[in-house]
Amino acid sequence: MAQSDPNSSQTSTGTPRDLTGVYSDELGFFTMDMNVPGLSKVILQKLNMKDYEDYRAALEGKKGAEGFGIHSYHEMFQKMEDTYKFCAECRRLPSNLPDPKALRRCKRCQNVYYCCKECQRANWPTHKKFCKTLKLVAIDRLVEWLVFTGDLPFPTDVWPKPASQVSGWDDWFSMQGELDNRLDAVLTSRYMGILWSNAGKPRPEEPELRESVKRVSTEFLSRPLTIGMGLLNFGLDPSARPLTVHVVGASHNETLNARVSDLDELVRMFPGTQALQVVMVGPEVVDGSITRPPLSGYGPRGQVYISSKKGFYHDFWETLVETQEVMRPDLVVGFHPGFHVSTGLAEGWLPTLLLLRDYKIPSLFTMYNEQELKCSLQILVDLECRITAHGVNPFSSLKPEQVQSSPNKPVAYCHSHYVAFHGPVEEMDMGEEQQEEEEEN
Repeated sequence: MAQSDPNSSQTSTGTPRDLTGVYSDELGFFTMDMNVPGLSKVILQKLNMKDYEDYRAALEGKKGAEGFGIHSYHEMFQKMEDTYKFCAECRRLPSNLPDPKALRRCKRCQNVYYCCKECQRANWPTHKKFCKTLKLVAIDRLVEWLVFTGDLPFPTDVWPKPASQVSGWDDWFSMQGELDNRLDAVLTSRYMGILWSNAGKPRPEEPELRESVKRVSTEFLSRPLTIGMGLLNFGLDPSARPLTVHVVGASHNETLNARVSDLDELVRMFPGTQALQVVMVGPEVVDGSITRPPLSGYGPRGQVYISSKKGFYHDFWETLVETQEVMRPDLVVGFHPGFHVSTGLAEGWLPTLLLLRDYKIPSLFTMYNEQELKCSLQILVDLECRITAHGVNPFSSLKPEQVQSSPNKPVAYCHSHYVAFHGPVEEMDMGEEQQEEEEEN
C-alpha cells in the first residue's frame, strides 16, 4: 500500500482533517489524487478492481488473489511499477500525455519519471536532494517481495546478552552468527533470481543488495523489537512471568498476510520466555491466519501467541477485558496511531487514551518523525498523561519510505520515534506544593 505524506497535517494513514466516517486507506487514495489527479484510479485498475469497495473487499478476504488479473511475475512487477509512473514535475499521468510512452525514468535512482527533458531539467534542483535515497527506496520496494515469499527475514539467533544491553541495530546484527552466509542464502535464493529476471530494472550490485536485505529485515523486525523495548521501559520481563500485550489501532498494516510466527523474535530477545500473548485490536483489522480468539488465560509456554479482534479498543475493553473473557494487558502498544490529528482523536482515540490513562496501563506509541512526536506529546500532556519516556526509537526501521504521489520529499522511517506514558499526572500534595513555592522564592 502506498505511503501517505508523514510530514503533512494528516494522520500517518492519510486522514484529512475534514473527512470522517471512512477507512484510512480510502483517505490515502484521496491524498494521492490531490497530488497526482487520477493516481488512485490507476492503482485500482492495475489491481483489476472497479472501485474502492472492490479494493476493500480484497483486503477483507472477500476477493481471491486470482481476481487481481495477474498471470505472471513479470506482469506483477510491471503493474506495481506502473503505479509510480507520472511526471514528477508536471504530475501528469501517461494517459494525460500526447504520447503515453513518453515517460522516462531517472537513470540514477530508477524511481521517478519525467515526461520530457524540460520537466526533468526543471525538477533537478529539487530531485538531486533526494535522488540517492530514492534509489534505495526503489531497490527495497522490490526486495520487500521476499518477505511474502518467506525468504525474509532470514533465520536469527537467540540473543546472547540481555536485551537491556542491546542498544540498536548495530548490536543486533553483530549477534547474528555467520551473518554473511545468511545474507548469501537470500541473495542466491530462487525468488531473488525470479525478482530481477522480471522486475524490468537492472539487478543492483551485490553490496547494494546485501544492504537492502538488511534494511528490509529491520522493517519486519521493528515491530517485535519495539514491543520488546516497551516491555523493557516498564520493567516487564516475559521470562519472569507470562505477559499480555495489546496492539491498539491495528489495521491491514499489521494484519494483512500476517503469520502466527511474525513476532517470534521476542522469544529470542527474551530467552526463557514463559508465555507472551499479543492481541491486535482495531477497526481495520483484516482476516487471516491470526484471526483467532484472544486467550482468557496465559498463552502457550515459551511462545508468542498472536490473535486479532476487529473493533475499537474501548469497546473491546468493555465487552471482553472487563468481563474477564480476555487477559488484561501488561502493556499496550500502538504503531503510528495518528492521534495528533483532531479527526482521529475525536472519533476513535480519545476514549482509548483516557481509558489507558485512567486504568494506568503502561503504553507506548510510535511516530514517523520528530514533528509527529511533538504533536502527539502535546496531546498526551493536555490529557494529563504521565509521560515516562520519549525520543528516537533505537529499533526504528532502516528502510526509507517515499511519499508515492510526491517522491521529492524527505523520506520517512516506520517507528522512528516513540512516546511512553503510564497513568495520569499525579496531583502534588500540599507539602510538595509548599516545597516548590519555597524553592521558587
